[in-house]
Amino acid sequence: MASLSSLSLCLLTLTHAAALQSSDHLMMFALPGDDVTLPCGIPSVKSCSSVSWSMAEQFGSVTVVARAGKVTAKDVRLGLLKDCSLQMHHLTLNDARLYSCDSGELTSSVQLQILQLTESSTPAEGTIELHCFLNTYKGHVPCNNTGIRIKWSTENNTPLKGDRFHFDNPSECFSKLVINKKLTDHHRKWTCRLFQNEMAKSSISYTTTVKDGIEEVFAVVGESASLSCGNTSSLSAGEAVKWAAAGRTLTDVTSPYKGQTEEFQVNKDTSLVISKVSALHAGDYECSQSTGQQKAFNKIRLHVLDVTSECGPEGHNLTLTCVLTCSNKCEKDFNLTWSGSNLNGWQSSLMNVNNTLSIRLFLPAVSVTSDDLTCSLLREGDVMASKTWHKLNPLWTPAWLALLLGLLICIAAGGLYMYMKRKHKKDAGSESGNEQSSIGMTVVYEVIQEGNNEDTQQQRQSKREAVTTTDSFYDLLQAVN
Repeated sequence: MASLSSLSLCLLTLTHAAALQSSDHLMMFALPGDDVTLPCGIPSVKSCSSVSWSMAEQFGSVTVVARAGKVTAKDVRLGLLKDCSLQMHHLTLNDARLYSCDSGELTSSVQLQILQLTESSTPAEGTIELHCFLNTYKGHVPCNNTGIRIKWSTENNTPLKGDRFHFDNPSECFSKLVINKKLTDHHRKWTCRLFQNEMAKSSISYTTTVKDGIEEVFAVVGESASLSCGNTSSLSAGEAVKWAAAGRTLTDVTSPYKGQTEEFQVNKDTSLVISKVSALHAGDYECSQSTGQQKAFNKIRLHVLDVTSECGPEGHNLTLTCVLTCSNKCEKDFNLTWSGSNLNGWQSSLMNVNNTLSIRLFLPAVSVTSDDLTCSLLREGDVMASKTWHKLNPLWTPAWLALLLGLLICIAAGGLYMYMKRKHKKDAGSESGNEQSSIGMTVVYEVIQEGNNEDTQQQRQSKREAVTTTDSFYDLLQAVN
């Protein structure tokens, strides 16, 4: 029996060695903390009792983690599904290995690789250094994956561009991003994206923290904005936070649930909500401890975007103005741009005056269509906020709406009046219905009798038609009256 087990282990080792040299195995990518399911690619497996799973170790050895339909490894993160797939929870870097599913006759392999993003603890002075790498288990084959490429982008997947970004790629599976640090890089997200044969396979983001830094937030006039207080775990029981702007205290409360105003509100998570943003709200905000040392938890720089419109003399042209009101001075990496399917006008150059950045769009009235025009705020090429101008249909101006509403009211009132009058006539007619019917029959009878004595058959027919017409006309008059 011992010799049989040794033989099985030897065969598994040889199988893994062959798999390492083969590119036929499935390659899967994941992130630390993910849950994954490794498929057993052996076709027509009737029962998992004949299937075993193993993983590669250092120096070419293997470890069996499942046999005869049961997990044998002492790892609670592993599970075996009904289709013989191996399930793994809460991945760590050490899980990046080669796994094999063996039925005794056929073997299927899965190479699991984990994408990791870390920050260097010893960057050059004045820089931030991020490392993105495709981690494989130590002792596993070196990174020789063909078609693998790592790219850096903003939080919104816009490629990083600018003189303060530098890239270093020692290998296909490892890339460095060096950033010339700014205070506004505080709480900013950077994304590492993994491509295989130009197809996106995985991505991971990292949020940088800058000492004494300021987080930038962008808002739009008329909308609400939420400012995060950051990590307030150091607050003691009963303590709360206060928010201040330009040295003026906005909220100074003894509880996060009190001290609300119509303009500013503090949520349960201590974030500050501005219900309706205006250009006057642009500025620097600070969230700090309300008592004691008054420790600052977060500093936020709020910038506000707006779009206004103005018609020229006699409505012959239209001017749209997109303006960014900055907290202090608008940075050089800010930009404003117009977009839309119909930009037949002339755009002004970007104007940076005091704490505002603006750009104008001049449109002849005849060229203004129903298409929407959007102004976008870009920071280093990444769209941070946008506001759309909607053309107002003349039929929906306040005057036209008032006229339409008045017309609808008149129609409704007239309809109600006619209904009530008809109902009244109907009720009155039901009381004298028998009498009217009798009078009508008497008139017809007398006419017929008179016709028999004096007229021909054709004349009698003409008189009947005349009486019928007169009676119908009488009914019509009754309905109108």
